[in-house]
Amino acid sequence: MKQSDNSSHFTVHARRIWIAVFTAVVGLILAGCAANGVPSGVSATVNGIQITDAEIEGLTNGSEDEVSADGEEYRNLLTNSIVTTAMVSTAQEQFGLEDLSTKEASDAFLSQASQQDIELIGRVASNPELTEHAVDLVIVQLNVRETVKRQLASETEFLQDVWQNDQNLLMQACARHILVVTEEEANVAKDRFEAGEDFSALASELSLDTQSPGGALPCPSRPDDFLQPFSSVVATAPVGIVAGPVETQFGWHIVLVDSREFPQSLDELAADPLRWLPPSIIDSTWIGWINEALEVSDIVVRSQIGTWYPPVDGIIPPAPSP
Repeated sequence: MKQSDNSSHFTVHARRIWIAVFTAVVGLILAGCAANGVPSGVSATVNGIQITDAEIEGLTNGSEDEVSADGEEYRNLLTNSIVTTAMVSTAQEQFGLEDLSTKEASDAFLSQASQQDIELIGRVASNPELTEHAVDLVIVQLNVRETVKRQLASETEFLQDVWQNDQNLLMQACARHILVVTEEEANVAKDRFEAGEDFSALASELSLDTQSPGGALPCPSRPDDFLQPFSSVVATAPVGIVAGPVETQFGWHIVLVDSREFPQSLDELAADPLRWLPPSIIDSTWIGWINEALEVSDIVVRSQIGTWYPPVDGIIPPAPSP
């Protein structure tokens, strides 16, 4: 009954950012005079901030003859650095944040980073083709993401809009269920519970959902995490009273909601927005912020490498010589 998760912290169509680019191996750097306003030795500028050839070269342990600076892998690495620089610059300008690319900022982030982020950083660090500089860049990206998410989730206008229009998305519940094949079997399970048998023991005996020991669903969950009509039961059934039977594509369920919580006021929501706001809403807002940060940034790539192309937020190669 759980819906598939189509949202991802790192999946943005046509936004080639984050870790995937670090599969590249970078080497030979093009030399030459200044081109289209970008000095020699500088791969790109973002809002006047220079990204040097040495910085991009320093992301990999590859040898100089493996790939040239006008190659696709180099452009991928440079794109990643451009996006990161635009994020840091925009976060400083928009929110008055201190430079999130410093070692002090990275150390502070690592001291409280989630297990998921720690594992992601570890995967980059374990890649023998990548350097510590590549790891540092990933840490900066993750730090900006979490810091900006907190800023966006705390904006008064945003919270007021959610409170006025989407309060149902703020609900969190802990529930258990028993899944069987037929409505008759569900009614039998319901009768046995109401006669005094333990719900968890019944679930262990009867339920077809072997992924939920004792019938326990992930706690807390949001009603919208589940398919209808199961979702409506989780949202509305009286706490502590078995509900159903209810049919879904998986079979027949009886449902026991153990607890249900939601903020009682806008002030309570504003006091801890990340507790109440669904990740999907925060992620959507975050993605919009990235898009806007790139749109407003002044990005120039050295012409020998290519041209920054806003429709895909990436670098297209230079035209071939006649």
